[in-house]
Amino acid sequence: MNLFKNNKGYSLLEIIAGLPLVTLVFVIFAIGIIQFTTTFYEVRLYNKLQQDLFEALEVMRHGFMYEGVTDDEGLIGLATAKKAKISESQNSIRITPLVLNLDLEQDYWVDYILNDNNQLEINGNYGLKHFPERKQIFPSTPTKYIGREPQFQIVNQRQIWSVSRVDANGNPLMVKIKLVGQVRFREKERNQNREDDIRKNTRTITFETSVFLGNSHANKPQEG
Repeated sequence: MNLFKNNKGYSLLEIIAGLPLVTLVFVIFAIGIIQFTTTFYEVRLYNKLQQDLFEALEVMRHGFMYEGVTDDEGLIGLATAKKAKISESQNSIRITPLVLNLDLEQDYWVDYILNDNNQLEINGNYGLKHFPERKQIFPSTPTKYIGREPQFQIVNQRQIWSVSRVDANGNPLMVKIKLVGQVRFREKERNQNREDDIRKNTRTITFETSVFLGNSHANKPQEG
């Protein structure tokens, strides 16, 4: 019995007629892959932005461990601070811990600084040991540029730190931290205005907290 007796192949005309449909299917598939890849890339970067902002807040709250400097020392952060002073330019804050020997108090401090790339750095001094160089705490990876702008940056440059409570002598009791972080996915196109650029090419999120200075009571005059 011949199984192939009634089988028919495709004619050249039928194959040619089906090509546009095949091409359309491949185009739709390719667009779907590109869209999925773009969305995954943006979600991954946005998640990194959130994680890095959270970690920067925690460093400011509890302090930063610098090998060879903070060894065998209590970390200096807002949660254990005696004093906090925001610079006049509003782009840095100095934190001073409780030091039993007041003559040595000026030798213990850390600065949190917004640099020229609108990214956060830390500098510090622990007695005779000084940070060899500033350390970047936001973002957690080396600076990358998208066009002329950093891929990750803080966009509320002069509103990061503020004193929310003071004691009777005007010494800070509580510091508010507000970080408005932005991640850029693409460069600004020529035909885009600033508003369209921000809406289509970036995403922004705000992290906000207040921290009580754990040793601020040491600034109050002694009773008796």
